[in-house]
Amino acid sequence: MLRESVAASAALAVLTIPVAAILGHLSTGVGLAAGLVIGAFNAHVVVGVLDRKVPFVVGTIARLAFFSLTAIALAALLRSDAWSVLLGVGVAQVVMVVAAVRQGLRT
Repeated sequence: MLRESVAASAALAVLTIPVAAILGHLSTGVGLAAGLVIGAFNAHVVVGVLDRKVPFVVGTIARLAFFSLTAIALAALLRSDAWSVLLGVGVAQVVMVVAAVRQGLRT
């Protein structure tokens, strides 16, 4: 599931930039792509938190804070709209859920 969600998020990120450029919204596309890349690593962090047996609520709040702050900082660095980076992170989460459901249906 990890590999599948990262690959799908990366593919979406690569496609987002030229489509956004064609539509005249390159800055938004770069923000979405950056958010997709950031969000793709959430699954890896979830596995790491679960391996360390961190309490669920603490791990969840820490992950949300980390990824939100990272997305906002990256939006500031890219001079992009913060919402586009955060939207990209959200889309990556949807990709991760779809990958998990697909894996669950295969078993």
